[in-house]
Amino acid sequence: MVFKYLADYHLWAGWKMRELLSGLDSDTFVKIVAGKSPKDLIQHIVLALETCFYFIDDGKDESVFDRVKRLPRQELLSRWEILDTRLSHAIEEIPQGKITVTHIRDEPFEIDIFDFFLQYLLHTTHHRGQLAVVLSNLGYDVPGTDYLMFFGENM
Repeated sequence: MVFKYLADYHLWAGWKMRELLSGLDSDTFVKIVAGKSPKDLIQHIVLALETCFYFIDDGKDESVFDRVKRLPRQELLSRWEILDTRLSHAIEEIPQGKITVTHIRDEPFEIDIFDFFLQYLLHTTHHRGQLAVVLSNLGYDVPGTDYLMFFGENM
């Protein structure tokens, strides 16, 4: 499989969503639609990305997970951008090797590091979709972030 543009697409799609989210007023940011608020979804994305790098870096400081829950909106969006960029760079390098996954089930299992990173890219994509639904239901014009739209804007 060739992932020539996947890292760039990931950054582009995240940027589109963060641009819209940065303009939300405080009440809308925490408004719950179908059981989720924009804030809840963004925190989940950031926590997932923090989890990715926690395991990649053999993390020992779990306090990062509590800090994410206390970040105000702009810092949360900024942290998401930093982690998206880091994930994008990691994918661009097409990392080799294996990682033992210990946080999914009782019995650890081993996968390719690239697949580990790909999981978090796909996970973020899934939650960007949820954000699009919540924001649309709140009356916002949500930008399209399909892979082909990325090519349409960038090629």
